[in-house]
Amino acid sequence: MDGVTDEPARQIQSLVAKPDVLFTEFVSAEGFVRNPEAFKNTLVYKENERPIVAQVFGHTPEAISESIKIISEMGFDGIDINMGCPARKILTKGGGAALIGNYKLVDEILTKTLFAIKDSKNNIQLSVKTRIGQKIPITVKWVEFLSNYPLSAIIIHGRLLAQGLSGEVNWNEIKKAAKIAKEKNIVIIGNGGIRSIKEAKEKAKNYSLDGILIGQAALGNPWVFIEEYNPTREEIFEIIKKHADLAESFYGEKGFNRVLKHFSWYPKGFDNCKQLKLKLLKTKNSNEVKEVLSQFSATSN
Repeated sequence: MDGVTDEPARQIQSLVAKPDVLFTEFVSAEGFVRNPEAFKNTLVYKENERPIVAQVFGHTPEAISESIKIISEMGFDGIDINMGCPARKILTKGGGAALIGNYKLVDEILTKTLFAIKDSKNNIQLSVKTRIGQKIPITVKWVEFLSNYPLSAIIIHGRLLAQGLSGEVNWNEIKKAAKIAKEKNIVIIGNGGIRSIKEAKEKAKNYSLDGILIGQAALGNPWVFIEEYNPTREEIFEIIKKHADLAESFYGEKGFNRVLKHFSWYPKGFDNCKQLKLKLLKTKNSNEVKEVLSQFSATSN
């Protein structure tokens, strides 16, 4: 959820329907070690977001362990190493889902990271987010390998790397992962294609999972964590205004364009929502957002 779960978005989510845990955008370990200041905004959080997990990706054991050691001192409730991202720019460097099945390198990453956490004396919880395989499922071997380390949780996406973010989610493979993790007393969380909290609960029950991670379904729909709830147009408008205010306060008017993607996700399910979306995408500050919404409300009544 890079570029999505920033501080303003997490505040909106906490305001509307706070889930059991929130994740930051992910941080490049190599980039963080070179220039920690560049990730200042990425690692900002407020107390009302707890429990809050910082997410890290990378391909260098030294950079990952060093960045996690520093981040562990920032008061997060947990740190997650992303070994499941399908983004090409990350894969080409050997990070994200390219780490799946790279046992030697991952052993070095986890060994050094766990030592760094121990050395920091912060005893922060460490989790790994991954997938069932790259081109073919290697769930059993891969999760058995990961479960040999004292991880607090394993989060497994039920698609192959080759599938990206689309295609059928293999929940039977996720169930295999659940059996292995539970034998090692590691929390196991499933992920992939979940559209509602009701569906999430059903999947958790049917596949012996401790929880479900919801990502894409929350885009423009922070109400997804409320069971069988459809917000009114007025509720959506109020949240758009609030999100605009938070984004402008956090990034300033120069960085306001960072929130525009959210404005392309919010309007849906009512008359002329596409036209509204196009107008919102042209706004440059929160006042313009409010003016667009005011005009839309006036012409729609």
